[in-house]
Amino acid sequence: MDSCGSNISITSISDYPIYLPGNSNSLSYIENRHVHIYHGHFGQNSSGWPTAKEDVMVSKDKEALHLEGVISLIDVIYDELTGELSRTTGELIEERRHALAELGSEISDDTQIEYSQVLPSLKMQEEIQVNRQDVAASLGKMKSRPYFGAVTITDDEAGTEKLYIGLNSLKDPSTNDLIIYDWRTPVASTYYANHLGSVTYDVPDVGRRTVNVNERIQLVIEDGRLLDVFDSELYIGDDALQHLLVDTAKDRMKSIVSTIQQDQNAIIRQTSAKDMLVLGPPGSGKTSIAMQRIAYLLYLHRHKMSADNMLFITPNEMFGDYIGEVLLELGEASINATTFYRLHDKLDRRNQYESLFRHIERMRNADREEQHDFLLKSSQTLLSELDRTIAQLAERNLKFRTVRIKDESFVTIEELKYLFYDKFRSSPIDSRLKKIQVELTPRYSAALDKAIKDRTKALKRVHTYIGTDAELERQAKQEMTKQFRTLKRYIAQLQFVNIERIYLDALNELDIETRKRTMESLKNRTLNYEDIAPLLYLNIKIKGQQKEPKIQHLIIDEVQDYSPVQLACISAVFPNARKTMLGDRKQIVHPLPVNTLDQLNAVELTKSYRSTVQITEFTKQLIGNDTTESLGVQGEEVSTMSFETFKEQLKSIDSESVAIISRDASHAEEIHLALNQPDVKLFTHDQFTFTKGKLIMPNYMAKGFEFSYVFIIDYDGYDKEKDKFLLYTIASRATRKLILVGKEE
Repeated sequence: MDSCGSNISITSISDYPIYLPGNSNSLSYIENRHVHIYHGHFGQNSSGWPTAKEDVMVSKDKEALHLEGVISLIDVIYDELTGELSRTTGELIEERRHALAELGSEISDDTQIEYSQVLPSLKMQEEIQVNRQDVAASLGKMKSRPYFGAVTITDDEAGTEKLYIGLNSLKDPSTNDLIIYDWRTPVASTYYANHLGSVTYDVPDVGRRTVNVNERIQLVIEDGRLLDVFDSELYIGDDALQHLLVDTAKDRMKSIVSTIQQDQNAIIRQTSAKDMLVLGPPGSGKTSIAMQRIAYLLYLHRHKMSADNMLFITPNEMFGDYIGEVLLELGEASINATTFYRLHDKLDRRNQYESLFRHIERMRNADREEQHDFLLKSSQTLLSELDRTIAQLAERNLKFRTVRIKDESFVTIEELKYLFYDKFRSSPIDSRLKKIQVELTPRYSAALDKAIKDRTKALKRVHTYIGTDAELERQAKQEMTKQFRTLKRYIAQLQFVNIERIYLDALNELDIETRKRTMESLKNRTLNYEDIAPLLYLNIKIKGQQKEPKIQHLIIDEVQDYSPVQLACISAVFPNARKTMLGDRKQIVHPLPVNTLDQLNAVELTKSYRSTVQITEFTKQLIGNDTTESLGVQGEEVSTMSFETFKEQLKSIDSESVAIISRDASHAEEIHLALNQPDVKLFTHDQFTFTKGKLIMPNYMAKGFEFSYVFIIDYDGYDKEKDKFLLYTIASRATRKLILVGKEE
């Protein structure tokens, strides 16, 4: 369809028919070759692909024939491509062998010019070969499920045509027409509109287009076989999508491209330069939406942004592994994932920092002083005080520390103050510090040279023979360079600025007792989790270091768990990044939640698709929720059982998606011992990878995951009012069966 095709921004190298997202060079076609396409019994247009003019009624037989034709085409292109790969691989090997034979194995001055001419050509050929391999791999995957839906649209300019929607685009090489449209193309929005009639969609850099949707079908395809076809305005809850959502908890998180709904599609394709906050109940698809949004943005901005320019800030270490396969399934390279806790690596390595899970357990048993300190350090009040403190440092109160080499002073506090407030006074704070760094560099070099000379003299005074003069000089240089390494790092990292003292001064303005307790922690070099954000914020804002400007987009999951100070810290670390933030006001496992979300405008999702209706209704009752609409399948009622019964039933469960949820880490260990079943795995605080199976974990570690079976141990031991949000969070991890278990005897 010309009018639709012209709106699709697909970069072309030659006449390549398949677009592989994530690599703008992976648009591949066997040059100028024509293949025989399976025409079957359809053919109103030149390529033999059916148009909606034949019959808008859904026909499973016709769709099966169409699928057979598409797979036949993929087979032909795949065979051509693999043949080309085999031929060009041999040619590339021969060309390398020839280059080595002609130029020799050793590069001399005479052959350097020849090498400089040959190597770029070889490198380019190798890159083309890798691209061909990527295309072949994508075609291999495409055979099992080339597309998942189709939409018939009428355009005033181009008439009526049926568009098939898949994970990648595919062209008919004989006509150069698109026969499968990538789900991220602008026109694919018509499929996700979920209704017939007039539909308007946005085309970047072009504007809004309006077409008439005559037909919309979903196709259930597995292993290249058409299992079912569903007609018209479907939504989660209908038979088609229930089929597609059989049980997403069997493995790591999977893509939901084929089941994206209209409200989700609007979020995924949002191109505003502003940060986006998406709130929704468990099972509303927030995290899956985020992954589709990453894939969409990588597609939309594929010439100026890659996976390396994106980062997923996950709730815990395991979650990054849990979602790791989603982008690969979508044909994109996986983006990096980290946790907020990992940002402490940017701070002084001399201090030890409390991990998130240990922090949660400590706060559950915290006294009033600990609770007070946490709430203060997580507050907007502290953030405002930090900003006020930073603003005044240009004039006064920047704290320095004396830098020493062994017992000798390298630079004093007084010297540093003079340089900062007098000599370089006219410059901004971070520029002043960099100028001090430049000032200290020759002093460092002179001190190192003197130390090497002194050490060389000392070695030469040794009466026994320990080496030649040259050997002794080399030994002295190695020893002193190693000894001065700490000083070099001090200067490079501007550690002569005493960030900890500045932090204490800010706390002193708000609460003297909190300052005293924090001072003790600093003396012991063991800081709490809530100290990471303010210290890192000050470090970046004052020194101007440790930023990551190459990150252009951030995904922040479970954003309701982040304090104003933490969010400000994230913005400071990633100054060029737009943010897509995901959360749920009610999913809370921390005993002292900090309310941040009310300060932000949010897109609200209200439909829950993941769990059975019975489980969703149970979770809604826990918190008095009457806004969430359950569109899950019907299932069993939430049940209760004794611990002994649970032990026996667990043995007979044949599933790799079972969560046994305890109160805390020590309780999880007790349950593990009581069960004494070899196939049951214990998740600890140090768990970094997500594994399938029967898993025991503390309740706070379960957040963000989903499981077919969830057993909440000692359910009656929870305070139904005080712990209602915690229970809501862990109960909603279940997709098919939720069992409330009594206390272990």
